[in-house]
Amino acid sequence: MADEIRREFVALLEMTGFVDADYYRSSLGRPELRDPLGHYAEIGWRIGLEPNARFNGDFLRPFYETAGMFKPPAYVWLELSALGEPLPANKYEAEELAAAFRRSPCFDAEFYADRLPAGMDPALHYAVVGEPMGWRASPLFDSAYYRERYPDVTSVGVSPLLHYQHDGRREGRRGVSVVDRLEFSPLPQSEKPVVLLISHEVSRTGAPMLGWNLARELAKGATLVSLMMRGGELESDFIAIAASSVGPLTWEDWNPVDAARLAKRITEEFRPLYAIANSIETQIMVPALASCGVPSVALVHEFAAYTRPVAKMRNVYDWAQHVVFPAEIVAQSSYDAFPGLERRPGIHIMAQGRSDPPPASSADEPADKKRDEFLLRLRPEGEEASFLVLGAGMVHIRKGVDLFISAAATAKRLRPDVRFRFVWIGDGYDPENDSGYSAYLAYQIAQSDLADSLVMLDPVSDLEPAYAVADAFFLSSRLDPQPNVAIDTVVRGIPTVCFQGACGTAEILGADAATRPLIAPHLDTHAAAAILCGLADDRDKAKALGAEVARVGCAAYNMGAYVQQIDEWGKTSAAALHDEDLATLMAAAAVDLEMVLPPGTAPIAELEAGRRTLQQWSIMGLSADSTANPQFRRPCAGFNPQSYAQANPDECGPGKAHPLAHWLRAGRAPGPWSRDVFNPVNSTYRPSEQRVALHAHFYYEDLADDLAFRLKRNRTRCDLFLSTDTDAKARHLRAVFDDHHGSVEMAIVPNRGRDVGPLLTEFLPRLLDGRYDLIGHVHAKRSVGTDAAMGEAWRHFLWENLVGGEHAMLDLAAEVFASKPAIGLLMAEDPHLVGWNDNREIAEDLARRMGIAMPLADFFDFPLGTMFWCRPSVLLPLRELGLDWNDYPSEPVPYDGTVLHAIERLMPFVARKAGFETAGLRAPGTSW
Repeated sequence: MADEIRREFVALLEMTGFVDADYYRSSLGRPELRDPLGHYAEIGWRIGLEPNARFNGDFLRPFYETAGMFKPPAYVWLELSALGEPLPANKYEAEELAAAFRRSPCFDAEFYADRLPAGMDPALHYAVVGEPMGWRASPLFDSAYYRERYPDVTSVGVSPLLHYQHDGRREGRRGVSVVDRLEFSPLPQSEKPVVLLISHEVSRTGAPMLGWNLARELAKGATLVSLMMRGGELESDFIAIAASSVGPLTWEDWNPVDAARLAKRITEEFRPLYAIANSIETQIMVPALASCGVPSVALVHEFAAYTRPVAKMRNVYDWAQHVVFPAEIVAQSSYDAFPGLERRPGIHIMAQGRSDPPPASSADEPADKKRDEFLLRLRPEGEEASFLVLGAGMVHIRKGVDLFISAAATAKRLRPDVRFRFVWIGDGYDPENDSGYSAYLAYQIAQSDLADSLVMLDPVSDLEPAYAVADAFFLSSRLDPQPNVAIDTVVRGIPTVCFQGACGTAEILGADAATRPLIAPHLDTHAAAAILCGLADDRDKAKALGAEVARVGCAAYNMGAYVQQIDEWGKTSAAALHDEDLATLMAAAAVDLEMVLPPGTAPIAELEAGRRTLQQWSIMGLSADSTANPQFRRPCAGFNPQSYAQANPDECGPGKAHPLAHWLRAGRAPGPWSRDVFNPVNSTYRPSEQRVALHAHFYYEDLADDLAFRLKRNRTRCDLFLSTDTDAKARHLRAVFDDHHGSVEMAIVPNRGRDVGPLLTEFLPRLLDGRYDLIGHVHAKRSVGTDAAMGEAWRHFLWENLVGGEHAMLDLAAEVFASKPAIGLLMAEDPHLVGWNDNREIAEDLARRMGIAMPLADFFDFPLGTMFWCRPSVLLPLRELGLDWNDYPSEPVPYDGTVLHAIERLMPFVARKAGFETAGLRAPGTSW
């Protein structure tokens, strides 16, 4: 057994108390044995001795070895037990569990035995190691899937298979992934690239209709794979046009566990170059595909204002290489919900082209009337001269059918001499059964005396006859991106009236002076009615305006150009992901999972982490506001990929090598992009002879106990300089630090300048009087409101890395300064990549005053939260600023863009001016 495994084995035995010392001594016949645990780990397990009365390693070993596990049986058993399921420790327990499996219809002994050597009992093997290892019990049950999909089962410590048999099926849980029931038809031989088109559903509605047109265009130059996440009337149309189709899925299949398996299977079967995620409702597939190395172009038609839960949109905004909004109004809705999104690379606003409907057979839509019958319903006899205003879409409040009715009533009142006919065509009008909207519409029609001039018609597969006879179209939507029906009417030259700020159509028409008069103020039905009356008054003018509408529409809505641009973005995204980079990262084991993964993320394999790193770089790259995407993080400690990429544009520019991979291949050249990072190598250090001072500012004095505890984890003496803003808080601080090992000086300061003001204006002269070799600065950060948990995690991370807790980080900092004279500034190694944000202009002014060379670097690392350790001379330039209390912003301090935030970012520049380097501190297992 290798030394490393032996050490791990001993640590595991010690942690779990697995070795019963008295039992082991008795079994060995050596009551005097001083180290039963060590003896068992080194010798005992090899000669058949057991660590306790329950465990029988000789029985378990052959089962473990068939699963490729050759460590000591106790080691394997303890590792598997950590999964939380009941694990047999001897033959009796294994037989009891195996008997239950044999009785289960979900366990197929013949199926399972295919993986085993001849003569080994399948049920026993499944009980001992198969189920914990995630081996399938049968085609009907996958324990690995069940455990991952339903973590509550694991948490209560029951067998997944037995839970499914007795409770899971009854509760509607699934024993296998959706991938097991889907077909993945092989692709025909072709040199064309494979493109995956994801449709959230295939109904005869807006986004699916656009999707079908995308499929038709893409299929001309690509091998198209269609993933249908729900069914609908267009299912056969999608199947007919795609080289291979997957689905449709159901709502129950829309979960991350199934999405991950589905993405993996699609990638293995079809190897798509890129994916098009048509609708935000496909969001669950975007990160799953990214984990498999497949980039996405996302078409977001939905408004964040009505998308629920709105947080699900993050899956697209964080993981799609390109995000395409059809209109500014749609994009702005997401910008409002996700601050900084507008500055993320790969955000586009581009209207789609006109969509042709797939041909529908009479069998598909038996309710469709013949053309003549439909025309008669549009214009009955006697209505030939009436001014026909068309509206269309699902009968829903978002479509503004009530506003359509209101405008009809207003037009009738404004011009009683004009014969209007308003016709709404769409699904969902059912006053008898829909009490939520239709019943109110029916009442509104009746009370508005519109029974003879407004009709509600069922949907039809072809609106062409309606377009042919319509005099105007009224897009009454409250919120609509670029509705296909409005694109149809605009391209056909039908005067289209709509509301400002309610739809993308208004942006297209409003951009041209000739068509701008068709736009009414936001939801102003009186103004819309007046526009319609004007059109009815002068039919010749309306016809001329229609020609202008067609001109504008044909220029704006071009399906061929739309698809070509999407395809170009997809191919560019795929080209930016280099296999060589992934191989380099894997070979060097360079990607740090604790850095790359946000806290709370499920563990992933190194390969997936490498793909994740490449995907995020291809998305964000040299973005100046990387905080817009919380998934974009540092790939490893001590390296800033943005700084390196900017310094090497020919090698690491857009679409080229990943900076970390290139840096590794180029020999890890030193530069501003890299720095030393120091980790604690043991739990204790000798008391440092460095003279250390720490300034700590407390607005929230109740956090003082936490800092006091952390300081006591260290052996280095430290003088404290404490600041707060009231006498009461000061008394509390004195009580907390009464037994502190070092002097304590207290100052009551104005509540201005947060923590920076007390450091620079109150204490700096005394900290720089020559008494100290090392100065630290921390503060009691707390966020109130919705980000309170983030604030706690942020402070915990910084204090854990700079002061200590699990490790004596103050001791480590003192040792670094004592042994590394070139280092002048130590900061917590932040997993995030944060830049200037809104602080550059202020920082440049301060830098000039301190004589710091310009220009300041675009990409750099700084001490998060202005918490750090430094040599006193590093602070000298800040003293020369001569800041007083009036130089700091008054409360409440803005989130960004103040002198405080600028000083935070200037710290590495100040250290460099003082002639020192910057380095990092990293406590293992910490992140935020």
